[in-house]
Amino acid sequence: MQIPFIKYSGSGNDFIILDNRNESFDLKKEDIISMCSRKVGIGADGLVYLNSSKQNNDFAIRIMNADGSEAEMCGNASRSIVHYAFNILKLKSDTHFVFDTMNGVYEGHIVGDQIKIKMTELYDVDAIDVSDLSTKAALFLNTGVPHTVLQVNDVDDINICNLGSAIRHDSRFKNGTNVDFFEVVDEKKQKVKLRVYERGVEDETLCCGTGVMATAVTCAKKLGWSGEIEIEAKGGNLKAIVDDNYKELFFQGPVKAVFEGTYTLHG
Repeated sequence: MQIPFIKYSGSGNDFIILDNRNESFDLKKEDIISMCSRKVGIGADGLVYLNSSKQNNDFAIRIMNADGSEAEMCGNASRSIVHYAFNILKLKSDTHFVFDTMNGVYEGHIVGDQIKIKMTELYDVDAIDVSDLSTKAALFLNTGVPHTVLQVNDVDDINICNLGSAIRHDSRFKNGTNVDFFEVVDEKKQKVKLRVYERGVEDETLCCGTGVMATAVTCAKKLGWSGEIEIEAKGGNLKAIVDDNYKELFFQGPVKAVFEGTYTLHG
C-alpha cells in the first residue's frame, strides 16, 4: 500500500500528516509506530489525519502519538495542519480556520509566517494535588491533554527522561500526564525556559504546544503574570497570551513543511 504524506515541524515537534478527507487511511497501531520510527520509518513525534469535519467546520484532525496511542489534542500538530490546509491544500483563501479535535473545536490563524492557535480547552485546573513535586510553582491542568507543570531552578539540570517518566506514570494520574519543567529566565519580560516530557512519545520533545499553553497558564495563576508570555523551548521561541479571565488563550510560533514522500506499507 502506498501512502502519500507530508512531514511538518512545529518548532521541532515533528509530524507525519495524511490528507484523509476521503477516509482512505485507518492505520493499525503497529503501522503508526513503524512510520514514526526514527530508525526504520519516516521519523516523527506523531501522525496526524486531516479528515472532513462532521460539524461543517473547515476540517477535523485525528492525532496519533508515536507509540500508536491516540491524543485528544496537540497544539503543534494543530499549527502544522493549519499551515498545511492553507499553503499546501489551499482549502480556502481566508486565513482563519475552524477545526474539530477529539473533544473540542479550535481556531487557527495565519499570522505572516507564523500560525496562531486559540486554545479553547482549559479544565481540571488543580484537580490533582502536585505540590509535593516542586518546592516552587506546581500545577496540574488540562489544556486539551493533561499536564503537570513544575517550576525548577535550572531546567537544564533536570534528568528529564528519568524524572519525567516517573511522574508521567505516577498512580495519581489515571490517564497519565505530560510533564513540563520551566525556569523563569526574566520575570519582568515574562520569559521562561521550558522542557517537556510527552506522554505517548515517552520521551522529551523539542516543543509541545499544549505544554506551552499549560506553562503560560501556570505562570498566570502562580506567578501573577498576564498578557504575552515568551516561552523558550528547545525547538525555538514561541509566545503565549493569557487574559485575566483565562478565556482568551493563544499560542503562536513558526512551522514549516520539511518534505513530502510516499511511504510503502507492507503486509
